[in-house]
Amino acid sequence: MTRRAPYRKRDVVREDILQAAEELFATRSPSEVSLREIADCGGFQHSLITRHFGTKDELIAQVVERTLDAYVEAVRGADDAVDGFVRGMEHMSAHPASYQAMARALIDDARNAPDGDLLAGFAIHRDQLAQVRGERDDGVELEVLTIALMAFTSGWAFMEDRWMRAGGFDDADRTRIRGQVARLLQLLVERS
Repeated sequence: MTRRAPYRKRDVVREDILQAAEELFATRSPSEVSLREIADCGGFQHSLITRHFGTKDELIAQVVERTLDAYVEAVRGADDAVDGFVRGMEHMSAHPASYQAMARALIDDARNAPDGDLLAGFAIHRDQLAQVRGERDDGVELEVLTIALMAFTSGWAFMEDRWMRAGGFDDADRTRIRGQVARLLQLLVERS
């Protein structure tokens, strides 16, 4: 007689599936990862994926949405614009697999980009910058500044280890270097 796996609650199963998918998407494009590989990685049957997510595209969209939701929570409530960008950068650096998976999914297929969540993070940063800038017009549109600073901080977070090695820094220098990156952000915000 075949033994059935112990019952697991729906939320636990969904989380296990998302974790397994994220782990694999962080190393390979989602188009290169099969549902069976995700199931093998998570230790469950592949039919659970379709039961809980319907399609692979919906699973990918949920991995991306979850990552963007976590970003929004990380930057929401920041003390000021620079703190918001630093929180976002630190969050991405602390959860590299999530952001690698999201980046691979978005590069692989733009249909999987839940624009609403992406815009939520953008809106928080834009509103924080608007408070700092007030009515000042320095020839740089608020939206352009927001996009540029988001690109800068996400690029730093994605490539931090490589930048540190290229600069000849070791892990002991990381806090000091991040402090200088935060100072650079402060200068960019003040002068833009």
